[in-house]
Amino acid sequence: MPERLAKHIMVPISNYATVNADDSFKHALEVFGNAIPRGYRTLIVLDDHGNIVGFLTTRTILKALAAYGVEEDIWSTDSLGTFFVRIERERLKNTKVKKVMRPVVQVFVDENTPIQEVARVILANQVNHIPVLNKERKVVGVVRTIDILDVLANFLKN
Repeated sequence: MPERLAKHIMVPISNYATVNADDSFKHALEVFGNAIPRGYRTLIVLDDHGNIVGFLTTRTILKALAAYGVEEDIWSTDSLGTFFVRIERERLKNTKVKKVMRPVVQVFVDENTPIQEVARVILANQVNHIPVLNKERKVVGVVRTIDILDVLANFLKN
């Protein structure tokens, strides 16, 4: 059986939901809303040159809501929508994605990296997503922890 490599389990960058680092948080939430039905729980954040600079995850979104003090307004059914909360909500909508994203840790794997090594790199660096580079050192995809778990689940079935 041939060795399974990062390129066999990665999500190609062209298939991934992306936003630009300079996009508004409001726009990112719209893109995120469209990505969820397609199975994506994270957006890739790109710079103006198409390089990955960060990830926008459900966790970073919740942290942004808490930092801007609007999370209580969202969850409350009898919210008064105070003046200050409305100001912060408007400020958050216009905040650039780069202010709330999780920056990419400078950890990457090569597309020919065996998946066991990809798993070790993910665990060692405590990340859930790892960019995959081709021979030209360009990002061609992302391996997620769920992709590795899928391989493990299939292995355990047999």
